[in-house]
Amino acid sequence: MKARISNRNGLLHDGLTDWVLVVKTAAFLGIGLAAAGWPAAAARADDTGARFEGLSLGIHAGAASGRSSYSTEPNCPPTADAVFCNAAPDPSAVNGTAVAASGSGKVVSRGLTGGVQAGYSWQSGRIVYGGEADFAALDFDETATASGAFPFPFLGTQYSVTNKTTLNWVSTLRARLGVTVTPQVLLYATGGAAFARIRFSSTYSDDAIDPTFPGGSGSGSTNSVKTGWVVGGGAQWALDRQWSMKAEYLYADFGSVSVGVPVTNTPNFAQTMSATSSVSMHLMRIGFDYRF
Repeated sequence: MKARISNRNGLLHDGLTDWVLVVKTAAFLGIGLAAAGWPAAAARADDTGARFEGLSLGIHAGAASGRSSYSTEPNCPPTADAVFCNAAPDPSAVNGTAVAASGSGKVVSRGLTGGVQAGYSWQSGRIVYGGEADFAALDFDETATASGAFPFPFLGTQYSVTNKTTLNWVSTLRARLGVTVTPQVLLYATGGAAFARIRFSSTYSDDAIDPTFPGGSGSGSTNSVKTGWVVGGGAQWALDRQWSMKAEYLYADFGSVSVGVPVTNTPNFAQTMSATSSVSMHLMRIGFDYRF
C-alpha cells in the first residue's frame, strides 16, 4: 500500500469530507451509546465480574491486505462502425477477445492500517454482546497496465489497457457476540456493514497508423462510497477494570464497481467499453480499549 503524493487536490477534498462525516458519525454514536449505556454501567460500577460491560473507546493498528479483481468488456457492436472490433462473425471480433483478456486480472496490495473505535457491550454471566463502530486509514493504490498486438490487424496494430483502484479508508459498523473463557478473557464473533470510498478508473488506447485516423482512445472513472459486508472474530483480554487489549481479524467485501469507457478515433467510429473492479480486504489488528 504505497503512498501517493502528486495530484492529490481532489483526493484531499474527498478526504476532508470523509473525515467530517466520520467525526459527526462518531459523535452521534458516542452520545447515543453513552445515553443508552451509562445507567447500566453506573449500576455495575462495583461488579468486578462484569469486566467487559460498558461504553468503550479505543485505538487499533495492524496490517491490511486488499485485492481488486478487475475485468474489461469491449462491447464490440454487431454492425455499427467501431474503433477496433465488431461482434462475431466479423473477423475483427478476435480483437475484442484480446482486449478483454489483457484488461482482466487482479492486483493485491499489503501495508499498515490504523484507526479508532467506539462500542458498547452488555455482559450476562459469561455471555457478552453489543456493537462497535470503527474507522481505519490505509493506502490501497494499485494500477495494472497491459498491452498487446491485435490478432486481426487494421489501421492499428498495438493497444494498451490500464485499470486503477484506490482506497484510502475503511469503516465498519458491527454486532459482537462472545463468551468469556476466564473472567479476564473473551472470545467473540462479529459481523455487520463495511464502508469505503473506492476510486476506479479505466483507460484504453491504440496506435492507428493511417494519417486520417488517429489512435483510438478513451477513459472513464468513478469515485463513491461503497457499502459492503464484514465478518470476523477475535480475543479480548481485560487488563484491569478499565483497560483491555484485543487481537482481531476482519474480512470485508465491497462487491463491485463499474465504469463506462467511451472510445473513439473519429466521430464515425466509436464504441463504449465497460470495466469492473471487485474489491475485498483482510484486516489483522491489535487494539486497546478504555471502558467507562
